[in-house]
Order: sequence, then C-alpha cells, then structure tokens
Amino acid sequence: MLSRSRTAVRSAVAGALVASPLVAVATATPASAAVPIGWEEGSSMSTLDALLIFGGIPLAIALVLTVFGIILARRTTPSYLPYVAAPGAAITSQAERAEITEH
Repeated sequence: MLSRSRTAVRSAVAGALVASPLVAVATATPASAAVPIGWEEGSSMSTLDALLIFGGIPLAIALVLTVFGIILARRTTPSYLPYVAAPGAAITSQAERAEITEH
C-alpha cells in the first residue's frame, strides 16, 4: 500500500498533466487567429448550422454505429458453448467436465 504523501504526489502530478493542456486552450484568444491580409472576411455561421454540424453529425455517426453493432450481434453466435451431457442437462461440477475432456 502506498503512503499518503506518495499518493498525494501522484495525484498532483496527474492533475498537472491534465490541467496544463486545458489551461493552454483556455488562455488562447480569438485575436491570435486573425484573418491574413488579402483574404476575405468569412461569413458567420447561423445557430441552426452550428447545431446541425456539432450535434447532428455526431448523433448520425452514433446511430450508424449502433445499428451496425445490433446487426452484427444478431448475425453471430456466442464464442462459448456450455458443457452439455445430454440435451437439456448442463454439467456444473468440475469433475464431470474432466470426465468429458478425457475421452
């Protein structure tokens, strides 16, 4: 078991590793991405366009993956088979399983 001070140091290091990229992104300002001279000023995006792009596309991808997973799950058989001595009777003890595997 680790000592409390060692656990605290590990937690602080992990927190610093997670927080440093977040702080870098949070301190970036929109002014650092100015439009270069000679380029046209871009048109602003409407709220509906933003919702469709940032909400609709991920939702559509999630739906496609879900449907694909359901279809594949229905078309495959399980990779395990229970030990069955006779139709309808499952073998539950380790000794009975050993008898079957010896034959």
